Amino acid sequence: MKTVDLTPFGFTPTESLVYTTLLRLGPTTGYAVALASRLARANVYGALEGLVTRGAATRVSPATRPVRYRPTDPQALLAHLATLQGEALDRLSRALRDTSHPGEPATKEVAGARAVANLILQLVARAGGVNGVLAAELWRPTLPAWRHASREGGAKLEVRIAGDIPAGAESIARGSVPADSPTILLFDEAQVVVTAGTGEAVAGVWSSHPLIVMLARRALESK
Repeated sequence: MKTVDLTPFGFTPTESLVYTTLLRLGPTTGYAVALASRLARANVYGALEGLVTRGAATRVSPATRPVRYRPTDPQALLAHLATLQGEALDRLSRALRDTSHPGEPATKEVAGARAVANLILQLVARAGGVNGVLAAELWRPTLPAWRHASREGGAKLEVRIAGDIPAGAESIARGSVPADSPTILLFDEAQVVVTAGTGEAVAGVWSSHPLIVMLARRALESK
């Protein structure tokens, strides 16, 4: 099994290897993990405690000896890390708003379906209004943000789906457009995300540049 790299999220390489080993073995002892991973037991136990602290593993029947450890389900870990990142981004956003000088307009490339979905999730969560077109395949991975924004007192949404409207989107989406339409989402008339492609070939651009925002608005008006 290829080692799962958790280092971008604050874990150490040893913790990444130990988490991967737990996924392969299932609930087991630190001793068994040390044998399977060929790591020193002291390093393994330190990594296991780090995983428990960061929510990537739990102790099974901690009152018994030897203690057994269970890996957090990968999807649950993804949701946990996404929540932590969202909270960190919220704190950063508040800090940046408090700075005395506004930032220069910027444009950034985004590649990969997960990266694009995460970007949309964060932007929708902070927006007071969203207007545009969303590819059907990006609907489900970004669904929590749309549901939250559609609640009473939430963001004003004027979003159409490119292609067939997915189940559960009828109460949120404002209709549909041809399936080959690119994703164009305008946030608070100040930021825009444009994407093209499907699956892992999805690539996009985020921008706060007034010219690009204006072009996106014109493109949406013509649809």
